[in-house]
Amino acid sequence: MQNNEFLLINNIIYQIYSISDFNSMRAAVLGLLRLLVPNTAASILVADCRGEEKLLCDPVCVPQEFFGAETSYFSLEEKDYTRWMMLSGSCMLVRDTDLMPEEQRIKTELYQKWYAPWGVHYSLQLSIVYEGRFLGVLSLYRSKEEGDFTDNEMFFLKGLSDHLNLRFGRHFASQEEEKFPQQKLSSLSREHQLTRRESEVLARVLQGLDNGQIAQEMCISVFTVKKYLQNLYQKMEVSGRWELFRLK
Repeated sequence: MQNNEFLLINNIIYQIYSISDFNSMRAAVLGLLRLLVPNTAASILVADCRGEEKLLCDPVCVPQEFFGAETSYFSLEEKDYTRWMMLSGSCMLVRDTDLMPEEQRIKTELYQKWYAPWGVHYSLQLSIVYEGRFLGVLSLYRSKEEGDFTDNEMFFLKGLSDHLNLRFGRHFASQEEEKFPQQKLSSLSREHQLTRRESEVLARVLQGLDNGQIAQEMCISVFTVKKYLQNLYQKMEVSGRWELFRLK
């Protein structure tokens, strides 16, 4: 890795954590990423949390003119041959030319009605997942003249995936936390007969803290945090921390 590439990756990681506004962070990352992995256009979409059938919404694009392309994509989302990766529950990096032969790919409805009209031919998709929950997708596009994405460029993007997963996880957790006032937290603790320490763990989960951060704040081990979480899940009849945010 060249020194300038290392510095650029380090800068992107810094922006992921330091820019407080979520949309501004997405735009900054895409702009810097363009210097590391050249592309015709790029976007970051988030998981659609409105309970509708669509998986994605709220695109941030570079250049901004590509917003129209991503908006038109929603009518073809179900035809997307990479849609399976959004449903897998795992963070995945996929180059679409690795999925099917070229002659087959250019005949797909997605390519004919979306790729070709918007002047793109190649794509690289990174699904953003935190603790098994799909939270969004980062997409890079190139024209046919620019050529396909290389293994080395995929390596760069893969190196950023853990940081994007964590930032997205914290963002979604903070949004969900706003739906849980202190009064509701106290009500849940009484309803499910939580101990004081279990209630303290629950409060920190709803603040978007991970197990290590909870352990540090409460001066206990990560193992103890996991034991408290197991008790919480059992008492509240949920299978994981994300379900806690959905409790009415």
